[in-house]
Amino acid sequence: MNRPAAATFFASAMLFALASPGDAEAKRKKKSKQGQAEAADSLAGANIPGDDLSKSFAKVLVGSSFTNFRPTDASGAKFIYETFGFAGDNSWSASGYVEIMDERMECTESGSWTMEEARAADTATVTWVVNATDCAGRDTGAETRAQLTVDKDGRLQAMFR
Repeated sequence: MNRPAAATFFASAMLFALASPGDAEAKRKKKSKQGQAEAADSLAGANIPGDDLSKSFAKVLVGSSFTNFRPTDASGAKFIYETFGFAGDNSWSASGYVEIMDERMECTESGSWTMEEARAADTATVTWVVNATDCAGRDTGAETRAQLTVDKDGRLQAMFR
């Protein structure tokens, strides 16, 4: 394969891997009780549904910092958010890497999030939009919609929609 064709194939394979939906799970780090109380207070201005289940879920979501979240299970490029967190002002941020073959490229992303009415205190459909990224193969405006569950072990499980 000549160099331009190889580069085009490489870029196409990476974009396919990053855009493919799948399941993901990540561990969360529990914040101190003071940190959780601050997270609950920070929801005062958040745009979330007003029902009690949604408020409970939002407190858990904002009160947690997730690690090793993989936004896709597609083969090809490995894309990991080493840290991933949602803030009470409906913003989110992540830092991680894209790894293709033996090349690892560190990167960061951030943006905004919204949620639908929660199904349970630990489960809701959340949509997050990328407003800024330096991750290979990612563009601003990219939107991810997933049913997120924070399980009893503190892991974030995602079923992409």
